[in-house]
Amino acid sequence: MKQPFSAETLAPALDVAHNLRAQARDLLAGLRRPGYREAMRAELELATRLLPALAPWLVRARPEGDATLLQVALSHAARAPDGLAVEMDAERYTWRELVAAAARIGDALRRRGVRPGDTVALLGPGSPFYVAMQLGATHAGAVAALINTHLSGAPLAHAIRSAEARLLLTHGGLLPLLDGLDLGPVTPVSYGPGPFDDEVRWGDPGAAPVRCRSGDDFVFIYTSGTTGLPKPCRVSHGRAVVAGAFFAQALWGFQPGDKVYCPLPLYHSSGMLLGVGASMLGGVPVALRSSFSARAFWGDVARYGATGFLYIGEICRHLLNTPPCEDERRHRLRVAVGNGMRADVWGPFQQRFGVEQVREFYGATEAPGGIFNLTGRPGSVGRIPLRHLTPGRLARYDTGTGEHLRDDRGFLVECGPGEEGELLVRLSDKPLISGFEFKGYTDEQATRQKILTDVFRRGDRYYRSGDLLRVDEDGYFYFVDRIGDTFRWKGENVSTTEVAEVLGKAPGVLQIAIVGVPVPGMEGQAGLAALVPDRGFDIQNFHTHAAQLPAYARPRFVRLVAGLSATSTHKVQKQQLRSEGVDPARIHDPLFVLLDGRYQPLSPALWGELCAGKWRL
Repeated sequence: MKQPFSAETLAPALDVAHNLRAQARDLLAGLRRPGYREAMRAELELATRLLPALAPWLVRARPEGDATLLQVALSHAARAPDGLAVEMDAERYTWRELVAAAARIGDALRRRGVRPGDTVALLGPGSPFYVAMQLGATHAGAVAALINTHLSGAPLAHAIRSAEARLLLTHGGLLPLLDGLDLGPVTPVSYGPGPFDDEVRWGDPGAAPVRCRSGDDFVFIYTSGTTGLPKPCRVSHGRAVVAGAFFAQALWGFQPGDKVYCPLPLYHSSGMLLGVGASMLGGVPVALRSSFSARAFWGDVARYGATGFLYIGEICRHLLNTPPCEDERRHRLRVAVGNGMRADVWGPFQQRFGVEQVREFYGATEAPGGIFNLTGRPGSVGRIPLRHLTPGRLARYDTGTGEHLRDDRGFLVECGPGEEGELLVRLSDKPLISGFEFKGYTDEQATRQKILTDVFRRGDRYYRSGDLLRVDEDGYFYFVDRIGDTFRWKGENVSTTEVAEVLGKAPGVLQIAIVGVPVPGMEGQAGLAALVPDRGFDIQNFHTHAAQLPAYARPRFVRLVAGLSATSTHKVQKQQLRSEGVDPARIHDPLFVLLDGRYQPLSPALWGELCAGKWRL
């Protein structure tokens, strides 16, 4: 006979009681502090405004529901057909034109043999037509795999093959990137210019779309993760809609007459889901740029009449480093939304450019949730209201051993205020809303590696963020660092394994290790390639070989070493390389720095100029 009150059956109830007590203690102590009270007021005000607007989408975003961005566009086309949806320079679509273009593209894809459930890979710069292609894939019932246009060589071939696409739509200007690559069975079809243009032109603008469910995959967005080559992360229609609806209301706070300026690439989740997607859910137009330009930024913002823009932290630092111009104060911007803005950039950015609100957030493409800063506290990624009652937890982590700390029962230990730990998010076996599930990657093994079991009690499951954060007494979270072999540079996560796999094949390289190292006054960590050279090694040939990596992933520093220390399991001891850094006063090995398109010897004098901000990496 089953025991009705076993320790295992009582554990969930005991957890709830424990969390309620912890939340009550936090609330009673926090209400004595002004910062805590300010956050509570902002969150209560948001809840009264957000819940009525978000509730219908939460219902439609159930796995069997019909929430898709295509349906959102169709509803706008029915209500305001001539309203502007998306523009970039002279290319612009009204809502009616956007859904007609999506229908033509969907019809062309079907005539190409694309069937519901198939994948269509997209390799091209951001543009209104690129948005229409994503919706066109949905129109045909397909998934769009969004390929990073900065990839080349083996990483590009891997990204395309891993999508297992029926069709690869490639911008005509990017066709040379595919020369000599093994793409598997997929055949590229070019557009803008290319034969696909005529096929779209003859497509049926009135074709009926395939019905997609909210739980179906919408796009594959590639993420480096902590190891290996780029892998497709699965994003459902429901997730895209819920994310867009939440950001439209909570962070953008759209009003009549608003317009978003998005200078981020649309193969990224920020650009596509939080820029284009949120604008669609808010019913406001979005102005695009194929690639960010600090020089053109304020001119773009002024001529488009944008009231908000999407950033990553490096964008704001670049803007601060530009000479003053007239347009930087002649704009309508009232809000900036993004992630990665450091505290030392935050205040000067708002003061110089007159942007009233900064809405910082923390999240990942595949993560089942996020953190949002609604009060503008500089340096913080935000708060989780009533955090002890939500799925997010910070677990103590030893960066030296690379292991979580455990109690005497073998369970992980939750962090207290001020302690650094890995952010974990509890997973539900049956999520009711597609926006809050973890769909993982197309690679099942990679998906399993992101899930921990038996974490705080037996049988529970948590998503691993791979990020170290800390939380203060007011409940505000602060990003600390990436765990393991990934570091962040130029707003991008760089996989050291991916970089080492490419550079390890360079002529004259016997052994190589890649780490991220801090550079005073610069955001993120710059890549350092510590390598054991053969007699035939040439630093400029090495630079030529590194050019096949995305620009942000190319190591900014190279250190030539006699050997690399390894553990008993033959893993390179990278911690020592990180701690030693690249200061030539401390390192006696030959050092090089990537400046002016080539690797130059790094002298103490040049290092001093780098630290003083006289050179930009």
